[in-house]
Amino acid sequence: MLLDTYQQQERFWLTTLFGGTTKSDLQAFRGEFTILEGELKAVAGKRTPPRALLKQAILLATADKLLMVAGSFESVDELSEFISLFKSDLDPSCVPVFFIENLAESCQIEVEGNRYVLIQYREGVVWNEVSEFYYIDKHDLKGLSSEDKVLKLYEAGKDYKPSFPVKTLEEVLATKTDAKREVWGAV
Repeated sequence: MLLDTYQQQERFWLTTLFGGTTKSDLQAFRGEFTILEGELKAVAGKRTPPRALLKQAILLATADKLLMVAGSFESVDELSEFISLFKSDLDPSCVPVFFIENLAESCQIEVEGNRYVLIQYREGVVWNEVSEFYYIDKHDLKGLSSEDKVLKLYEAGKDYKPSFPVKTLEEVLATKTDAKREVWGAV
């Protein structure tokens, strides 16, 4: 399975959920997903923290294709890395939804036949934001396993038709801002 391969490649930086759904050919993951690994420290035999992460990642995959990808990036520059490394793993029906901190405005892009939805992101939780976009309420998820909640989100997302303007990747990269995610919590 594709997600098993990612696990063996140590792409799962932090795992909140990883397992099979009730559809035996599908696996779900939630957590932090490594895009660019950190440096290998030969003396310690360990890597430094990843240079690029898909934070709050939500993935659903078959044996060899990603059906659903959602998460957040600190910078639009990380988007280019994701595309170069994982475009061949995307199912033709997969439309990744990325929440990006320094994105100038929400939009859609198409790169090499794959469409991506990019959403300006300053605060919030990716799971909640995606659920809202896909019109999923808490009662829709009641009684489902964590893995099947990801499956339910995927099924609801099949009908999602964003109204954001279409731009090129070059336009998105050229208009990035210096914005950072608003941090909140204990002081």
